[in-house]
Amino acid sequence: VFYRQLPFLAVSLVLLAAVVAYDPVYLRQPRFGAGLLVAIGASVLAIVVPWHRLPSPAAVLVPMADIVAVGLVVAGGYRASFLLVLPVLWMSAVHGAAGVVVSVAAATLAVWGGNLYAPSIALGDLPRLILLPVVLVAVGVGTYLSERRSAARLDLLGRQSALIEETLADSHQQSRLLDSILNTIDVGVVALDKDGYITILNRAHAAAVEGRLKVGDHVSVHGGIDGYAADRKTPLGAGGSPLVRASRGEDIDRELTWWDHGEGRWIAYRVSAAQLADGAGRRAGAVVVYQDLTAEMAALAQREDFVSSVSHELRTPLTSVLGYLELAADEPTATEGVRTHLRVAERNAERLLHLVADLLLAARTRERGVELDRSMTDLRNLVAESVQSQLPHARSAGLEVRHHLTEPCRLLGDRTRLGQVIDNVLSNAIKYTPRGGEVEVALWPGPDVARLTIRDTGIGIAAADQEKLFARFYRAPAVRQGSVPGTGLGLYLSRQIVEAHGGTMELTSVLGEGTSVEILLPTPGPGERETRP
Repeated sequence: VFYRQLPFLAVSLVLLAAVVAYDPVYLRQPRFGAGLLVAIGASVLAIVVPWHRLPSPAAVLVPMADIVAVGLVVAGGYRASFLLVLPVLWMSAVHGAAGVVVSVAAATLAVWGGNLYAPSIALGDLPRLILLPVVLVAVGVGTYLSERRSAARLDLLGRQSALIEETLADSHQQSRLLDSILNTIDVGVVALDKDGYITILNRAHAAAVEGRLKVGDHVSVHGGIDGYAADRKTPLGAGGSPLVRASRGEDIDRELTWWDHGEGRWIAYRVSAAQLADGAGRRAGAVVVYQDLTAEMAALAQREDFVSSVSHELRTPLTSVLGYLELAADEPTATEGVRTHLRVAERNAERLLHLVADLLLAARTRERGVELDRSMTDLRNLVAESVQSQLPHARSAGLEVRHHLTEPCRLLGDRTRLGQVIDNVLSNAIKYTPRGGEVEVALWPGPDVARLTIRDTGIGIAAADQEKLFARFYRAPAVRQGSVPGTGLGLYLSRQIVEAHGGTMELTSVLGEGTSVEILLPTPGPGERETRP
């Protein structure tokens, strides 16, 4: 109330000073003096009375007193009707539509009060008596509408502010939850913005890099942690760092990397990276995840060493068993029944020897790759020999084997290893094709590559299992639950051998319809073919 009364008090004091300076005759008018006293008294009340303790309508007394003061001054002959605008503004702003009606009515009475008892109204009084009430109505209504709009805006801003505060509180809660999760898991997580700067680095990765990376660093700051490829020999370098690759927009799917921490301490990480996008689909950064596989890799190495050691120890006695079985089968005194039993034992011993050979080859492949004894070889003859050796098995299983081997196909390769590949794929096709099915073998020589396709109408392989089939010791769940024996090494070794020859091996299959394996091997040019033996 005090601050709203200040303009009126200031105008009243200025008015009093003007009257005293220019026309002191008004001071002798009782109504004029009474009006000034009422205005000053209303201002004193506004200052002294504790209005905050009284009901809000009580404050109406102050602007009403101002209106009375103006009415007295005007009745005293001084033209100060314009002062009525201040209490009308006040009442309209504070008390809304009711304030407009009350203040305008009271101000109109204050203007007309001196003329209601006059016998006649002078022509010069008409603008004051008619236009001033109209102006006061316009001022009151305008102020009321303006206050409503202002109140509506304030309400909207209040709701928006509350919503923003609630959103910020939720955001802070989510941020704290995310930080708690990221710092609890034992997987290293690094988030990057679109420019390659680190925005999140959880506790696990901070410990792994031993403080050499921190939030705000660019991915070009590696601190010697670029690491090595899966072979533990090839340095990744700055360009091959998973963080740098992710900052360039590259996705990484479960790649194995090694970090050398010195003194023979190696740590294996499986790294994955995915790109992040904003609401408009634009690239906004990336997240890179490091999973420590050191313990798993150590266990795998121990398993490989154990399998290799056992396989090596089994090979010598198995060779001896096969030799003695052959001698026993050639014994003249042995009956046909005994020879039949010996042949069964010999077949199983040979099967076990092949299994041991596969295990040893898988161990050597893991350590130093496939070693090849290359020579010029006719692939058509190798395929024909493999088909011929597998025909008895196929016929006993009730299968038809068809082959298309029309032209010679000479290439530079290891005859023994390539024969092993063909035997593995063809035997799989026969093993997993039900009776009455069909196996087709086709070879197409080309100027640059030879394409060998082995297709069957067997049980097929689920899409989720197809790529895993080339992993060591992997067998699809449907196969493991069946009666067909196997180790899960055949396709793994076959792909290793084919890739060592510079070729590719791909498998496509439809569950319940069959499988097709395509092998592409490079063939030498005409000049090289003539110079090779």
